[in-house]
Amino acid sequence: MSAEGNPRSGGDTSADESRVALVTGGSRGLGAAIVRALASRGLRVAFTYRERADLAEELCEELAESGGERPLALRFDQESETGEDVIAAVLKHWGRLDSLVLSAGIWSGGRIDRLDPEEWWRVVEVDLRGVYRMARAAVAALGDGPAGSITIVSSTIGIAGFPGDTAYSSAKSGLIGFGRSLAKELAGVGTRVNVIAPGFVESDATAEVSDAARERLSSRLLIDRFGRAEEIGAAAAFLSEDATYSTGTVLVCDGGFSL
Repeated sequence: MSAEGNPRSGGDTSADESRVALVTGGSRGLGAAIVRALASRGLRVAFTYRERADLAEELCEELAESGGERPLALRFDQESETGEDVIAAVLKHWGRLDSLVLSAGIWSGGRIDRLDPEEWWRVVEVDLRGVYRMARAAVAALGDGPAGSITIVSSTIGIAGFPGDTAYSSAKSGLIGFGRSLAKELAGVGTRVNVIAPGFVESDATAEVSDAARERLSSRLLIDRFGRAEEIGAAAAFLSEDATYSTGTVLVCDGGFSL
């Protein structure tokens, strides 16, 4: 598919039920919240998962039972695959792609002198290179629609930094520069590119945070609690579907942590 010669004007697209979205890493956590938020707007949603096929199936059934169209769940390993097969599957299933939300990623922490160098680079490879490869695979399909959108999930750690997170912070900071530059590259075909930077959110990952660590983190928050996944999902859906005059934007959703 070619994006050449396709003028695009934005406008109110949130009510267009024919729009198709793809969310990477959408079977759990923030990704699943984004899938739910987009589906609740009437979009047809595909999402990728790496391992837990059972969680992917549960999410598909949940959204189908709520009255919407059944999502398309696609197994995908961002560490080793380019994303071209995923894009092809979405186009085969629905014939179009309008919104791409790049949520998949990994985390591995440790101070610079303790984290194995190979693991350090693996985080950067998966979180930064993986997003690049999927975005690259999708740009032509997004350029063929009336109002394409890419939303990249970064992190407040990519803005503020955090001890023991040099790998993760490097990757997430890189995504901000990547997104802002890509917004300029794709402006000519009308594809908006924005970045969301969530903070500490209640999830299966943060459930293991000790009470003492949670208290220390909460003391840095202006909103005195961790975020909720559905709050991030709503913010990502806003960037994807409502923020039609925003591109190159970084929307920080961290309760004031990075201030």
